[in-house]
Amino acid sequence: MISIIICNRKSTINPALKENIRNTVGVEHEIVLIDNSRGQYNIFQAYNEGVRQAKGDILCFMHDDILFKGNGW
Repeated sequence: MISIIICNRKSTINPALKENIRNTVGVEHEIVLIDNSRGQYNIFQAYNEGVRQAKGDILCFMHDDILFKGNGW
């Protein structure tokens, strides 16, 4: 399983991003959202928190402003 770790300045992610991941990833996955809406983390702290929460054996760190164009990544 892939754990997709996203640090976001909001408490939720854009539904279009969630749908994009679901439609392109091609394998079992989870989205680990680190809510940084209060600015309590720097990016390294947020990603480390994501690692602590992740259940997958593969970790993918991404920003919340990209979309995947290929399938089965």
